[in-house]
Amino acid sequence: MIIAVTDEKWKKSVGDYVKAKAHIQRDLEDDYSFIGFIEDEKVMGGLLFSDYDNHNIWVHLALESPRVCKRSFIKMLFTYCFIQLKCDRITAMCINGYKRNERLLKGTGFVKEGRIRKVMKVNGKFVDGAIYGMLKEECRWV
Repeated sequence: MIIAVTDEKWKKSVGDYVKAKAHIQRDLEDDYSFIGFIEDEKVMGGLLFSDYDNHNIWVHLALESPRVCKRSFIKMLFTYCFIQLKCDRITAMCINGYKRNERLLKGTGFVKEGRIRKVMKVNGKFVDGAIYGMLKEECRWV
């Protein structure tokens, strides 16, 4: 059974997992919060939250498989951002044209706001990123 965790003992392993899978190049150091998805003491996915400015927060997602993406975990994402932190907006970025990620973002209510050229480094090569955003009043999850 996959469980969601937020305790500090998982921060580094979930952070390293998401950073690698989500192609995060910069060092977030310890300046992020997270929700990890764990099964049998193994990281199966996670959400990293960074660059919070009292209005917007960036969310970074990586999953081992689609079965990790449960409705209750999606609700946790939006509850944390919009209720607990009182954000007005959430921003996410994925590889432009990567259908699986773009379908997930659109399916949960994010709106594609544009493309940033050659912004993400994937396998040693820079690729375009798709920017997605969600405003609090657009969120159907909370």
